[in-house]
Amino acid sequence: MMKQHVRSLLFVLLSLSICSSDGRTQDSVEEPSTGKIFPKSVSFEHGTEDYSLILTGVAVRKKLVFKGYGMAHYMDAANFENIDMAIAAALSDVHAKQITIEFARDIGRDRIRNAFRGDFKKCASAEEMMEISALVDRFTGYFDEKVKKNDRFVLRWLPGGIVVSIIQGREKASITSVTFAKVLWRIWLGDKSVVDRERLVELAVGE
Repeated sequence: MMKQHVRSLLFVLLSLSICSSDGRTQDSVEEPSTGKIFPKSVSFEHGTEDYSLILTGVAVRKKLVFKGYGMAHYMDAANFENIDMAIAAALSDVHAKQITIEFARDIGRDRIRNAFRGDFKKCASAEEMMEISALVDRFTGYFDEKVKKNDRFVLRWLPGGIVVSIIQGREKASITSVTFAKVLWRIWLGDKSVVDRERLVELAVGE
């Protein structure tokens, strides 16, 4: 009985040892500036399709010295030759992708809406903005509550320009527009990115 008890105790200790004291495991990555933890892969269903995506990188959005959120980017492909190729793939309609955002502080509803509206205008051409204006209004309308620290947003871009938004655990009606999807992704991965975009794809670049 004593030996069996010792073996059981050792098993529990071994199981606990694969997690660090802050909850990280070998299957997760920490965004160092915010301390937010993200899994190395995500899987989900949409319609009749199953998707398995791999973490390509993490980043933080800051406003002056204030940290807004930590984020992770996932894609169904990796091992690109260089950063430019990885970014081009992330901005194409070919690959399934996901952005996960976890907030580092409370932010008011109107502030979130206005921030996204400004990001869209910055990242879209005049012609693109005219095309997607109504979709931007629909998308920003999804943020109908104050964002609290540790709230999580999930944005998915699936082939065909399908954008799925899961805001504070609630899935919203999908938006289908390749133009809208590309401009949305440019907020973080375009030339005018609000984060260090290279960090969002660095894990997708082969050795």
